[in-house]
Amino acid sequence: MSTPFILPETAAVLELLKAQEGPHLAEMPASDTRAVYHLLGELFDHPADTDIRTTDFVGAGCNLRAYFPGPARPGPIIVYMHGGGWVIGDLGTHNALCTRIARLSGLRVVAIDYRLAPEHPYPAAHEDCVSVAQFLADGPAELEAMVTGIAVAGDSAGGNLAFHVAGKLGSQSVLGQLLFYPVGDCTSPETGSYQEFAEGYLLDRRLMDRFITDYLPDAERRGDAAVSPVYHDLPASLPPAVILTAGLDPLRDQGRALALKCVEQGVEVHMLEAAGLIHGLATMRKALPTGDAIVGRAIEIFAEVIRAAQANREEPHI
Repeated sequence: MSTPFILPETAAVLELLKAQEGPHLAEMPASDTRAVYHLLGELFDHPADTDIRTTDFVGAGCNLRAYFPGPARPGPIIVYMHGGGWVIGDLGTHNALCTRIARLSGLRVVAIDYRLAPEHPYPAAHEDCVSVAQFLADGPAELEAMVTGIAVAGDSAGGNLAFHVAGKLGSQSVLGQLLFYPVGDCTSPETGSYQEFAEGYLLDRRLMDRFITDYLPDAERRGDAAVSPVYHDLPASLPPAVILTAGLDPLRDQGRALALKCVEQGVEVHMLEAAGLIHGLATMRKALPTGDAIVGRAIEIFAEVIRAAQANREEPHI
């Protein structure tokens, strides 16, 4: 096996993490792992853009946070589903990223604080995100202006959730999807990137398998289409996708496989791979400036996809 390409900024992060003492994240109770996730954000990510106005509210049983890049205007919104293996993460861990998405897209963004495992196992998070997306599509008053369509986005487990929502609602309801290094296989494969980057690259096999066990305690359901879509026929009507993978990520091949399945089905796909970078780069932008630039480009492409899909809807069809 050849030596993987590692950017100097990535090497610096990995050396810093390697020097830390204490138990492995996979060995901690969920409450402690959630606290560490917040600390990693404070250490590695840029602060939130304070020019982006936010409003917290409740919808479809979940806490939500809306982001406004300017005065609210009628138009599409982006629904964001945070990562963290369905076990960690919340509105705070992805606050800065959501302000960046709002800034670069020029669109309102709404983040979902869905239920977490192990307290709420599968399919709780998937059900929450579908319900919230349907709720937001109806344009609740808290968004201050008409909602003309929704697009979905998420990272890691959140990318899996976004893909699931896009499939459930279909291209007739969803304008596009932005998937940062999405989970596509919960069967703990023994080959490919899941094996190649099994340890030493922040997200490792032990932690990912722990997340899977917490969210999917019934091992027989780990191959379900919602959590392991790479093994199933895709929904018939999927919106265009922007998929970003990381070159040093156990989940890299899962993102690639999802992109290929979409292409084979005739779905418009924009595929980017962040060579030399690790899982989590979208929320480590201060420490990984190359990743910051790639994330920004993915968001810009996503905004173009949304605008094109919205314009196509508005054109008269004879």
